[in-house]
Order: sequence, then C-alpha cells, then structure tokens
Amino acid sequence: MKNSFVKNILLATLALSIVSCARNTDDVWEDTRTAGRHVTRGVKALGGKHGSSRQVCSRDQFYCEPTYVRPPSRPIEDFIPLEDDCQEQIAMVDNYIPQPKDSPGDPGSAVPGIHAFKDPHMIPGLARIFKNISYEYNSDLVKGSQNFATLKKIAEFMRANPNTYVFIEGHCDERGPEAYNLALGARRSNTVRNMLIQEGVNPDHLFTISYGKDRPLIHEHHEEAWSQNRRAEFKIYQR
Repeated sequence: MKNSFVKNILLATLALSIVSCARNTDDVWEDTRTAGRHVTRGVKALGGKHGSSRQVCSRDQFYCEPTYVRPPSRPIEDFIPLEDDCQEQIAMVDNYIPQPKDSPGDPGSAVPGIHAFKDPHMIPGLARIFKNISYEYNSDLVKGSQNFATLKKIAEFMRANPNTYVFIEGHCDERGPEAYNLALGARRSNTVRNMLIQEGVNPDHLFTISYGKDRPLIHEHHEEAWSQNRRAEFKIYQR
C-alpha cells in the first residue's frame, strides 16, 4: 500500500515536470497573476473566470501565498509577485508596497503586456544604466556598492523619464526545488522594486515577475555560472 502511494506520487511529479517544460512567458504571467489575485478577490475570483487561483505550498500545487495583491485583470501577458509564505523558512520583504493600479495588457490600460517590454541592452544608451542586480546564494538581499549604484542610476533615469515602465524579473540558479526558487525570485524582484520606490520612482511604473530557475544566463553547472544566474533583470517600455 505504502509503495503504491509513493509510486503514484512520483508519477504525478514526473507528469507535472514534463508539462512545466512547455511554459512560456505568457504562461508565467497568467500563473503568477491568478496565484496573487485570489487574496483580495476572495470567493468572487475563485468562483469566476479565474477559478484556478489557489494557495499552494508544494511543487504539485505550484505557487505559494502572494505577498502583494492586485485587482482582477484579463488572463494574458505576465506579472505579479509571489511570496513563499508556506509556514516556512524564508525571510520576507519587510515593507508592504501595493502593486500598480493597472495591470500591463489589461483592457484600457496605457501599458501593453510584457511582450512589448524590451531588453534595455538592445537600446542605445540604456545598457550602461539597466545592469543586472546580483545576489548571494539563497538570498533576496541587495548588497554591494555596484548593485546600489545601478539602482540609483535606474531611479534617476526613471524620475527624469516619467513615461518609462519597467518589469523587474527575479531569477535563481538551478539548485533547489522549483516552487522554492519561484518564491525566491519573486522576493528578489520585489526587493528591487521596493528600493526603487524608496528612491522616488513611481510605484505604478514598476512591475515584477519571477522566473525562478527557468531562464539561466549560463547553462553550466558551477559556482561562476550560478552566481551570474542569481539576478534581477530589467525590461522596459517607453510611451
């Protein structure tokens, strides 16, 4: 009986792993948005169009309880932070800062979905400003003079260019469970967002998303590669 139960769990986990390989940016956006939305929408959201919203604390359930909440919005594009509240071990972002009033890609929104946000390294003059933020292993704390200097430059640019909108992506290295890394990536992106807001950036121009360990910069398996894969990246849209 016990062996049969274990076997069924392993088969279910394998099936979920195969399905997760096909997730693209739009999938991540919809998953994270629905995971966050149910906290404020309650029964209305759970019984409506986005009835699949749920709180989870394992890979099978996929996502943990969100730290930040947003109004309901259409199921497209990407964004919204998560928190791995799971009654467990990870430190949270200290300050609660609400997410933007409008979701990118919503009907009537002035901001398009994440597909319209560009890599600043492909835009002349912006690569030197929007550099990646790096992290220590298993940490969402921003440390180091280079990281702080980068955030100050980004804040200065956004204050001087009020029609700029930014997605902050949280990334992890390959070690650790998927759900854990999704939550860690969410905290990393939210930490950066909070710091930029403290530098005077409009909160409604900053969006977050976590890709966990799904999008490494370097597809290798050593400390140097891992250190570069632990990062926050930026994508920008200018009206």
